[in-house]
Amino acid sequence: MSKDLSGESIYDRVVRHIFFSGELPPGSKVVEKVLADQLGVSRIPIRETLGKLAGQGLLVDGLNGQGVRLRRYTAEETRQLYELRELLEGGAARAAARAANDADITRMEMICNQSESEIGDYGSQRWADLDHAFHAALADASHNDRIARLLKLMLTECHYLFYLYPSAVGRPTPAHEDAVQRMQSILNDHRVLLQLICAGDADGAERKAREDMRVSSARFTQALIASDLHR
Repeated sequence: MSKDLSGESIYDRVVRHIFFSGELPPGSKVVEKVLADQLGVSRIPIRETLGKLAGQGLLVDGLNGQGVRLRRYTAEETRQLYELRELLEGGAARAAARAANDADITRMEMICNQSESEIGDYGSQRWADLDHAFHAALADASHNDRIARLLKLMLTECHYLFYLYPSAVGRPTPAHEDAVQRMQSILNDHRVLLQLICAGDADGAERKAREDMRVSSARFTQALIASDLHR
């Protein structure tokens, strides 16, 4: 994997810029030259990275070979994405309950503690990053490289879909009271899942992780449908 002068992989920089910065709206074309100029690297590794992201399904090929674009998500695509994530997240939780070590548990506990101080600042980049970090830590705690790799691809797409996509399509954020309650509920779910992993309860951890994904999927899909109906 190509790296820039800082030692960070160009792949990671491209992913962060496209899916975590909020600069590119749904359906927009990712222009190779523009991206190379923004990141200060040559076009060749950018071209390779964009091709890899398209192959992974994180980007889609444009019509008639016109480069790559971000997806425009339909309710059905969202349902399918969360359905796959439910399977992967449940598998990661089950594996983590069997294989997580002290470092994994400490990492997840620290993320939960840091998330506590962010409750009330709904939609903040810090909250979004911590939510993503918790699930990435769960993926690593599975100590199954295949599960972790696939789940992290899902997490990247879901981060964009859940935290950046709504504002891009004009969907309003929830009222403050509802947002606080939702954030507290998410954190509580993370802590319960962590407790099950600590207890080595593989069945319970898998069940909890899958239930959480079903709730998140239903909530987000309904919001997406409502947004489409009111456009």
